[in-house]
Amino acid sequence: MTKNEIRKIYLAKRKLLSEKEISEMTSRMLEYFNHVSMGNAGTILSYSPLSHRNEFDVGLCEASLLSAHQGIKIAHPRIIQNSNFMEAVIVNTDTRFTANEYSITEPSHGEVLTPESFDLVLIPLLAFDTKGSRVGYGKGFYDRWLAQCRSGIIKVGFSYFEPVGLIGDINEFDVPLNFCITPMRVYEF
Repeated sequence: MTKNEIRKIYLAKRKLLSEKEISEMTSRMLEYFNHVSMGNAGTILSYSPLSHRNEFDVGLCEASLLSAHQGIKIAHPRIIQNSNFMEAVIVNTDTRFTANEYSITEPSHGEVLTPESFDLVLIPLLAFDTKGSRVGYGKGFYDRWLAQCRSGIIKVGFSYFEPVGLIGDINEFDVPLNFCITPMRVYEF
């Protein structure tokens, strides 16, 4: 299947999930996340989940990391206007967020860090395959940003569903995950 076909199927599948199902799956996924070795992840790119699309609440992972490790820096992406690129902005309890043109909540201000300074990236996705390739929302912001990161960065995705066989139209610009966490298990690639 192509990314577009997979995208349509998994957007629809996620939409059908009940609050109870999401809550139960989220609890299991957070438990798995807490047992995955993230090395010495001091600087992390996370994101604001799209609740209207039933995205995994990655904020729970942020809270877990912050309580377990002192001195961690967490950033969220912000799309650079009139471009196909994003930047990573440090966030904290004082950060103000605004919705961008895609209705994604992003920090309106803050210190911007270079992609090379990150140790761990928590990546939104709709589906993934058995090789760690992922299907996002189709704009390529993460792949362009990840291409600028150092080679040792850990890339973690979250999916309520198990992997698809293989995504048929992966190309050289698609950056694969290191891990994908589902309610059933952790996949390592």
